[in-house]
Amino acid sequence: MKRTLLTTAAVAACLTLSHGARAQLQVFDAHSFANTLQEVITAGQQLAQLQQQLQQLQQTYQMFTNPSNITGMLPALNQPSLQNPMPAASSIPGQLAGSANTLSSQGRAFFNLNHVFTATGTDPQATLLNRSAISMANIQGIAAANLASIEQRLASLNAMQDELQGATDIKQVTAINGRIAIESNAIQGQQAQAQNLQAMVTAQAQADQQAALQAIRQGHEQAAAMFTGTLN
Repeated sequence: MKRTLLTTAAVAACLTLSHGARAQLQVFDAHSFANTLQEVITAGQQLAQLQQQLQQLQQTYQMFTNPSNITGMLPALNQPSLQNPMPAASSIPGQLAGSANTLSSQGRAFFNLNHVFTATGTDPQATLLNRSAISMANIQGIAAANLASIEQRLASLNAMQDELQGATDIKQVTAINGRIAIESNAIQGQQAQAQNLQAMVTAQAQADQQAALQAIRQGHEQAAAMFTGTLN
């Protein structure tokens, strides 16, 4: 009897210990773990997207805040001879009138091509002939320099238009458009200068005609004075 009771107690103790061990054992939940892992992956993707958006915002900010060196594009166009090929305003009257020692470096080439004879003497007709030759050569030189400048600007505008088609961001587009506007305005300014030059040339031609008539009249008056003197 006593032995039976001990056996029953031992079995009961074993059952109790077995139940407690099962209660303390942590069971692995694969479904919950998969959900947690997916949440971590999603959070990482969202963080990467936020970082990409931040970089884009920083690039956009720099694009609109950093200054663009517009005049630095095509620096060959910044040469003074292209910015303003016209001579100084103070020298234009002498060059157009063809007064002594006013033959310009640009006009010398045309003078050498067209010059045949230099009149001698100091009479009005000789002076007018020599002065007119210098005047026409200077005018041709000014016009040629102005035309060469416009041709180079037009070629550069075509190059900038090609570059504009290959632009990759707003800042680059804005800079190219700005330079195109500068060059377009410069060409318009040179066209206005050419029109002014044409008006001055027309006026100078009329002045030369007037000077020729004055020279003829002067000769007649001198001849009349000499004839009258002989009569007296």
